Amino acid sequence: MTELRVIAIDDEPLALRRLEWCLQDMPGIALVAKTGDPRHGLEMIRTLSPDVVLLDVEMPELSGFELIESLGTFGDASLPEIVFVTAFDHFAVKAFGISAVDYLLKPVERSRLLEALERARVRRELRDAQARVQELREIVDSLRTERRGGGTQKKYDTELWIREGDARVRVPVQMIERLEADGDYVRLHIGQRVRLMRARLGDLADRLDPAQFVRIHRSEIVRHDLIAAIRRHDSGRTFAVLAGGREVPVSRRYVARISETLRFRKQGA
Repeated sequence: MTELRVIAIDDEPLALRRLEWCLQDMPGIALVAKTGDPRHGLEMIRTLSPDVVLLDVEMPELSGFELIESLGTFGDASLPEIVFVTAFDHFAVKAFGISAVDYLLKPVERSRLLEALERARVRRELRDAQARVQELREIVDSLRTERRGGGTQKKYDTELWIREGDARVRVPVQMIERLEADGDYVRLHIGQRVRLMRARLGDLADRLDPAQFVRIHRSEIVRHDLIAAIRRHDSGRTFAVLAGGREVPVSRRYVARISETLRFRKQGA
């Protein structure tokens, strides 16, 4: 059984402690982080890439629904499954309207929580399988195009233009080391400098040459030649080790792709 990695976010300390108690000794379940601060929780989700988030609805500064909206596109296979935990039942329709796995009322019963997590496990495995099928289809389509002689060669961007104040600045793509999603912006890492570009990372991924860049996470694209190794930690998470020693998390969805990148690069060396 694959371990299900869970994050709990609830601004009520007693509710958070009850979730932690309920999760103790659950088979195949690991509580990797918890917080009462929804903004901190948002950062933990982006950093730790959990499988499931147990999420309160009504919290100060950032509600559960607002937190989800900040994560990205619903249905993205790299996003976590959401189980809402709240004292109010009138949010249920909205919760299921955004494809939440389940909706639990406080105080949470351990058996009910286990049921919700098992439902999340099944849906997660289905999403992973669908993502893998899509990846295989893309590989097959690429091979078919290659056998036909390549067809029309797609042209990728060799430069990006960003706005800084009243000016538009040109950034050659070959200077970019990695790209990091930041809400409605993308951080372009160029040596020790970071420049902000108003764009979605997914849109830029389609504009960059896959022979030069590889997506390793929903929020990270890295230049091939900067990846020195792939390292799997005891926690089960996978990281790409970049030149200089920096480690960047790799989503399970992209592990096979980055492994192929390193293998072909080694063969071509």
